[in-house]
Amino acid sequence: MVTPVQSAATLRRTYPIYVTVVLFTLVVGSALIGVPAFAFVYGYTWLDWTMFGILYMITGLGITVGYHRLISHRSFLCPDWVKAVLLIAGGWALQNSALKWGADHIRHHAACDQDADPYNAQRGFWHSHCGWLFSDGRYSDEKYASRLKQDPVVMWQHRYYGLIFLSGLALPFVVGFLYGGWVGGFGCFMLAGVGRTFAVLNSTFCINSVCHLWGSQPHGQADSSRDSWLVSLLTFGEGYHNYHHTYQSDYRNGPRWYNFDPSKWLIFTLSLLGLAWSLRTASAAEGKALHS
Repeated sequence: MVTPVQSAATLRRTYPIYVTVVLFTLVVGSALIGVPAFAFVYGYTWLDWTMFGILYMITGLGITVGYHRLISHRSFLCPDWVKAVLLIAGGWALQNSALKWGADHIRHHAACDQDADPYNAQRGFWHSHCGWLFSDGRYSDEKYASRLKQDPVVMWQHRYYGLIFLSGLALPFVVGFLYGGWVGGFGCFMLAGVGRTFAVLNSTFCINSVCHLWGSQPHGQADSSRDSWLVSLLTFGEGYHNYHHTYQSDYRNGPRWYNFDPSKWLIFTLSLLGLAWSLRTASAAEGKALHS
């Protein structure tokens, strides 16, 4: 809910609630009914499953590396064209533009477990997982978006977000059509488009829900954030959430070499290629505590 100290001038609903309801219903209904129905009638090909895996990885990393660690936390810097590629990949995930996603996420860290937290886990699993999308408190506070609005690449992606997302659905259809005609195109669209979108959405939602309700807190108990290695397997390293809340700007969510964190591996690889720099980590003192 909106607290009294937040003025109506700075708060507004990001978009009409019916837009969320329609999109959510289409994605969930198509994923839970359409995807298995197509499998029963026609079946999926090796190409459909390959495209599902490739696009799951691309869009998942677009969210974790692009939307989360680069845009929201400025954990590293990169050329504008690399940033644009990451934001296109993140845009294919149907999680809103980087501007709105980042503003919500910054607000989450600023007011974790409080009324102003968009995905407040204190309100239960379903609210923090996806119920917050329909909440009366689904508002945008402009102060959390002010820094992001100064980034021309972020604003470019925001302006063309609709086209970017639609291109992510068109890609598997075109690939499938070239391989197997109309049936092949529709099959690849259903599995690698709709099914993959549903899978990436829910894996990301698990960070807001599972990683604030179940797991360990080895790095701090200032809020409800928790580490979950299982969620990390699904989200390219984002499950080390207690560490992330403790050291928010660190480009690593899993700080130890054996932590499964493909997002940090991608960022580090980009740095080796000269395509990322100023990688931020915990301070020297904090690092000693991590390995003690």
